Amino acid sequence: MESITTTNLNYTIGSKTILKDISLHVPNGSIYGYLGRNGAGKSTTIKLLLGLLEQQNDNILIQGKSLQKDRTEILSATGNLIESPCFYTKLTVFENLKYLDIIYGKGTKRIDEVLELVDLHREKKKKTSALSMGMKQRLGIAMAIFHDPQLLILDEPLNGLDPQGIFEMRKLFQHLNAQGKTIFLSSHILSELEKTATHIGIIEGGKMIFQGTKNELLSRVEKTVVVRVNNTEKAVSVLQGIHFQVSQSDGNKISVTINDDQAFHSLLKVLIQHDLEIYEIESQNANLEQIFINLISNSHD
Repeated sequence: MESITTTNLNYTIGSKTILKDISLHVPNGSIYGYLGRNGAGKSTTIKLLLGLLEQQNDNILIQGKSLQKDRTEILSATGNLIESPCFYTKLTVFENLKYLDIIYGKGTKRIDEVLELVDLHREKKKKTSALSMGMKQRLGIAMAIFHDPQLLILDEPLNGLDPQGIFEMRKLFQHLNAQGKTIFLSSHILSELEKTATHIGIIEGGKMIFQGTKNELLSRVEKTVVVRVNNTEKAVSVLQGIHFQVSQSDGNKISVTINDDQAFHSLLKVLIQHDLEIYEIESQNANLEQIFINLISNSHD
């Protein structure tokens, strides 16, 4: 079963189309990174998933249940952080969670456990008005996970965090995911999603332009392999003869463009068959940021 499924999700304001035919498929137990430029429709999608905007059709399913028909049941098993978290600023960190505990009845032990998870246990007596932006973001995540939901929907959860804070949040997301929780998150920090996400969805201009596993996305682009050999001229001639895209690099190195692992295997096999000695191999893979930029550019061609 998929944790989140939408079928041709659309949203318009007046004559302006915000989302067009968005069909999300978020597997149970995944960390799904939702990417797009500012204004692409990420936040609108998330607000629809949380019932904060009125659905124009009954086409959002959470854990196989209709958001329109089973809204209360679905949202009680969902944690969320959307845009800037809201707190009672005159209450302490602990008191904000204690107030939340009146609803969920998890007890003081759960409050301490959650504050430890988000590394706010030392600030539990501090008023939220005195927290830094990064600490407020951590408290927002603490409130999102307090009732131990199976699904987390997070909009830019890394905002305001320093590098250490981002590292700690990555570990937290991986820890929660290892417990079987599904995490759907948007973020503009692509390098972090590359380390964290299992699945990626990319939206541009309100339309989905890619959806699949992170590995499927990373495998869609050409890679450059730099090979140091004993005879570059011979290597270039041999490889060009069988239609490899190749050029001479610095010194005794050649640069070869390949599409997949099979092409890489063929490259090495051909060099060896022609008695070329291979001294060094370096793969220069495209990262998620480069792929994202290329996909956005190609979507407008």
